Amino acid sequence: MTLFGRMQVSEKITMNLLLFLLAAVWVIPLIDLVLYSFEGAGWENYQAVLSLDLFPHFLINSFIVSVSVVVLLLIVVALAAFGFSKLRFPGDSSVFAICLIGLMIPPVAMLVPLFQTVKSFHWMNTYMSLIGPEVAMCIPFSLLLARNSFDEVPSELLEAAEIDGSNVWGRFLHVMLPLSVPVLSTIGILAFLNSWNQYVLPLVFISKETMLTVTMAPKFFIKEYTSDYHKVFAALVLITIPVVILYIFGQKYMQRGLTSGAIK
Repeated sequence: MTLFGRMQVSEKITMNLLLFLLAAVWVIPLIDLVLYSFEGAGWENYQAVLSLDLFPHFLINSFIVSVSVVVLLLIVVALAAFGFSKLRFPGDSSVFAICLIGLMIPPVAMLVPLFQTVKSFHWMNTYMSLIGPEVAMCIPFSLLLARNSFDEVPSELLEAAEIDGSNVWGRFLHVMLPLSVPVLSTIGILAFLNSWNQYVLPLVFISKETMLTVTMAPKFFIKEYTSDYHKVFAALVLITIPVVILYIFGQKYMQRGLTSGAIK
């Protein structure tokens, strides 16, 4: 019997009310966003956004950047988590602690050093100016999540594979990766969402309009003296749709991945 099944009726009612209030905090602003986007010209607000000449470029750029961030992050995090979890080496705990320092640094505080780094690599107005910093900022939390999940995999499985003649790469590819699909799926979904919704990095590192991402679309309806906020809200709704779809289909993987490592 689940914990929810053992709760008293009054406790269930209280829990449902709290969950309803928590959901309302997030849902009500979204409803207001959609309703406000239809005020004024109605569907023409969405047509104005979709007819924006640069809007296809924004979508393509966001897709390229988000997918690249997910691929690079998964490669780096999977290898690093496997090393920290199953391959012991001198100073591994200290190195892992250093990797987690990024969790304590606000992203805004890293803008100046990131700007200097991107400028020194000549990445301004390129995809790498968005991909590199995003991957770097996602690594600490993703590595913590993956390492905890990898710790749950019994070392006996890897030892059995080693006895069968499998080398380190074989144990990683054929034993560890198949068992870590839930947590890696969670990391990939979170990385995609963060990258797709990223606003600060394109604002700082991209000045060429054809290289901007989809989060920059609303600013084209905000002028110096006049602003059409109905079209701005319509653009925000269109930006949100891919995120909502991805979350709906990836929700079960996120729940399983986020609870990995919770029970030892």
